[in-house]
Amino acid sequence: MRFYNREKELKLLEKVARGKGTKFVIIKGLRRIGKTRTVFEFLKNKNNYAYIFVPKDKSKDLFLEEISQDLNIPKFFNLKDFFRYIFEKYNIVFLDEFQNFYYVDSSAYSELQRIIDEFRRKGKNLLLIVSGSSYSLMNKIFSEYSKALYGRRDLEITLYELPIEASISILRDIGFKKREEQIAVWSIFGGIPKFYETLYNLGISSFSEFLEIFFKENFKLLLDEGSAILKSEFGGEYKSFYTVMEAISLGKTKLNEIAAFFSNDLNKANRYISLLVKDYGLVKRSYPVIKSRQAKESRYEIRNNFFNFWFRFVKRYEYYYEQGNVKAILEAFNKDFNSYLGRMFEKFCFEIIRSKFSFSLVGKQWGKIPKTKKVYEIDILALNEKTKEILFAECKWKDKVNPEKICQELSEKAEYVGWYNEERKESFAIFAKSFSKKIKEFEGKKVYCFDLKDLERCLKLLQHQQPATF
Repeated sequence: MRFYNREKELKLLEKVARGKGTKFVIIKGLRRIGKTRTVFEFLKNKNNYAYIFVPKDKSKDLFLEEISQDLNIPKFFNLKDFFRYIFEKYNIVFLDEFQNFYYVDSSAYSELQRIIDEFRRKGKNLLLIVSGSSYSLMNKIFSEYSKALYGRRDLEITLYELPIEASISILRDIGFKKREEQIAVWSIFGGIPKFYETLYNLGISSFSEFLEIFFKENFKLLLDEGSAILKSEFGGEYKSFYTVMEAISLGKTKLNEIAAFFSNDLNKANRYISLLVKDYGLVKRSYPVIKSRQAKESRYEIRNNFFNFWFRFVKRYEYYYEQGNVKAILEAFNKDFNSYLGRMFEKFCFEIIRSKFSFSLVGKQWGKIPKTKKVYEIDILALNEKTKEILFAECKWKDKVNPEKICQELSEKAEYVGWYNEERKESFAIFAKSFSKKIKEFEGKKVYCFDLKDLERCLKLLQHQQPATF
């Protein structure tokens, strides 16, 4: 499969490579996000470089012996001499899964510190690139003041998921023709390129083939993939972290709802939630776009589509797999997937508006209805603080949606949103698979109706960096 996106990161690496002296670059990101592939794309036309993968489960002696064979270099008995030799021999050195030196020989970091400092004093021309998949360990190695490599990096690149337009472009290229199926697959894999490469390698080009080949026949592969990523991060406490993430995947997004999975222990639930938000970056805390006294409570959501899907449809039904009851797994999937897809469609539309349209604030809005105990919710609220424009949006993963009915509901909810009420310019947006009819105005206010065909057009414009405007 060809290489997609990452132009910004490649330009950064090229710029650093043209610099003088010893340069130290860190590339971080989740497993499967494309760190190694991105560096190899950068190295494609380069000469005199060394690629070194650092295994987690090998001794220092075995690691050094195998590397000497792979690179056809002398065998070394300590990391200090090994590092010095390869840094002298090659102009570019790429150490992949760098955090694993923590298990092979943690003295690697202090040895590297001394050699990097020495090479910088001597003006040695070297580009050292290291990558790592463990969010917590990479942060510990480079961000803690007491660690040997603190302050030594010249550039840090964090690879995030591919943007929606790139993910949909990949799906089109590998044969997914139906718009509904493209969004359905994106709702499972998000912007993680490795999963799309797997679809490509298996020749999967429809959602039915995905269910049959990838989900039904390779359920164990999906189960192991999620476990491998998360257990490497969480260690011995993984069950508690799993509990939080599974609760969120099931729609339990408030602290007290998540605490119910910990025998209503709010402190315990809050501890693991805070770690997932601050240390691991797997969960995010969200607030209403416009806060009010009636909307104090925050909510939590899993950032990554794959983990959302994995906890709801894979890990949750692991016991069915162990019993060999694939039929029960598929029944559960067919029963709940459309509801899941509805939530992910909201995220899909949110990402398009947030990333590409001229609003200063975009998010979800909720709060209590005055003089009642009821709560109102608006799928997407977008503000332009300079022009005082406000957009109220609803996302419906349905066909033949009645836009007038939705606009009436949005108009009623808009009254609860206190923001420049006398000055603001209101408009409505509705996203759906299709409409019973499209309208352009409701009670004197602009209405934008986006069906799947319209969204496809927007994505194609975004892919070519053309402005997409309402």
